Amino acid sequence: MPRRQTDRRGRRKDSARILIVDDDGGIRAVLAEVLSHLGCQVEEAPDGLFVSRALHASAFPFDLVVLDWKMPGLDGLAVLRQLRTFAPETLVILISSAADDQLRREALSLGAFEVLRKPMHLETLVSLVETALQQRAGGRTSDWRTNLQ
Repeated sequence: MPRRQTDRRGRRKDSARILIVDDDGGIRAVLAEVLSHLGCQVEEAPDGLFVSRALHASAFPFDLVVLDWKMPGLDGLAVLRQLRTFAPETLVILISSAADDQLRREALSLGAFEVLRKPMHLETLVSLVETALQQRAGGRTSDWRTNLQ
């Protein structure tokens, strides 16, 4: 039986990769902790410039991005536009304390998976991430959930 390759934390190396982009370090840390319990590989970035540089360097290995809207430098919508150009298969959940119907319509029209208003219930985010990853796997939860074992 082949050995499963795992990272330092014991997660499968082929598990879903999530990037959390928010200029608030506290929010990043909480979201990273919660989403890592799904068995996903979670990384954090403090701003949209990190994402932009990674995209332009063709070094963007993420399946899903949890992306704040209001950040210094590039805002979430500008980053979302770049993601659609350079990594169109990457799922994006936009988060914002200022989320309203207009922002939601614009983000969804640009290809966001969903828009959540901060503060959000963490269970809502977890459920949304699970749904997004299931859709990415073609509705087969085993494609990413079996990687949790």
